[in-house]
Parts: sequence; structure tokens; C-alpha cells
Amino acid sequence: MDLEVPAVTLAALLLATARAAGFVLVAPPFNTRAVPGPVKGALALALSVALIDRVAPGLPEPTTGFLVVTAVSEVAIGAALGFVVQLFFTAVQFAGELLDVTGGFSLQPAYDPLAMTMNSTIGRLHYLLATTLLFTSGGHLMLVRGFATSYEGLPVSGGFPSDSIGEVVLTAFSAMFLAALQIAGPMVAVLLLADVALALLSRAAPALNIFAFGFPVKILLTLSLLGLTFPLLPTALDALIEQATRAIVGLRSG
Repeated sequence: MDLEVPAVTLAALLLATARAAGFVLVAPPFNTRAVPGPVKGALALALSVALIDRVAPGLPEPTTGFLVVTAVSEVAIGAALGFVVQLFFTAVQFAGELLDVTGGFSLQPAYDPLAMTMNSTIGRLHYLLATTLLFTSGGHLMLVRGFATSYEGLPVSGGFPSDSIGEVVLTAFSAMFLAALQIAGPMVAVLLLADVALALLSRAAPALNIFAFGFPVKILLTLSLLGLTFPLLPTALDALIEQATRAIVGLRSG
């Protein structure tokens, strides 16, 4: 028995896989090196199979040139959507990096074998906690749902919406810095007050070697108060994921 698959269906599968691959390679939590490449490819293919009905109806008769140009555009759109999600998600790690700078932990960064880079200790801890909370709270399913809904505003062969994506990326940058300051603000304020207290102590008692015990005091204070930021992470992460999903859904092609 011969099994014939329409060319439009195969083209829809290819284009859906292209957008899903760009999204999976950039968007958290799928972009980490802890997720093997074959698993990312299988996830992108699974998403494309589930979303093929959203792509095939409005697809014209495929040609080689149309498939090449549209596939490149779909990969760029998927990567742009993933980058928007990454910006919102990075706010949690950026909050930890603010604590690293003010607490003195950034003087000795740690090697991250997954990212193969040198990262700050508390920033990486916040990122791993945010990834864990994302899976336990079902936030990754919300991101996948937002990605599936993106076909309503960004249909296949609709072109790359550079204007709307640029506006969303700018908004995501602003939200990232604001959320990071809201998470780490109380701790940063306490550590800055500790610096002022150490400076006043140095002026009052010049014979004291502030550098000898200043860094240990700040590190002890940072570790003692670090638990204050942990209860804020679930609420902040839920709000960030909701904003990222709204940003993806709100994109429209020109």
C-alpha cells in the first residue's frame, strides 16, 4: 500500500519545525546545555507535529525558493520569541548578580560546566532555582502555549515583524531591570548601608584594618540575609513568565 503525504503537509511540518527549533534553542529552560541536542530536536519536532494544523491551512503551494526563504524567516521568528522569553527569565539571575557585586562574591567567579563560562555564584544559584520553579509550577507549559498562540499574530509567510519585535525587546529589557531591582533591592540596600558603616568605622578608628575583616563581614551578612530573596522568587517568576507569554501572544506581523 502506497502512503502519499500532500506536499503542503510536508511543507507545513518543515516550517513549523523551523520556528520551533529557533524557539527551543534560545528560550529557557530548553536552551541549557543540560538538555542534549537530540532531545531539543525531538522537542522541536513534537511541537511542530502538534501545531501543523495551525500552519497548513493558510499555506500556498510550496516551491523551493518559497520554502528556503520562509524557513529562514521562521527560524528568526522562533529565535526572537525565545530571546524575549530569555530576557524576562534573566531578571532572576541578574538579581543574584547584583547581590554578588554588592556582597563581594563577584571577586571570585565560579566555572559553570553546563554553560562553559565563568558565572557569579549567587547569580547562578538564582538561575538554577528559577529553572526548578519553572518546571514545578508548570510555567514551561505556559510558554509552550504562548508559542503555539504566536501563529495567530505571526502566521507563516507573514514576514519578519522587525518593528513589533524591536518594541517588545525594548519593553522586555526594561521589565528585566525593574524586576531584578525589585527582587534584590532590599538586600542591596542593606549591603550598601554596611559599606557606609564600615567607612564610618574606618574614619572613627583609622588604626583598624578595614580590608582585613570588611569582606568577611559583608559575605557573612550576604549569606545571612540571602534567604530573604528566596520567598520572592516564585511570585516574581510567575509574574515574569506571564509577562513573557503576553509579549509573545501580543506580537503581530505588519
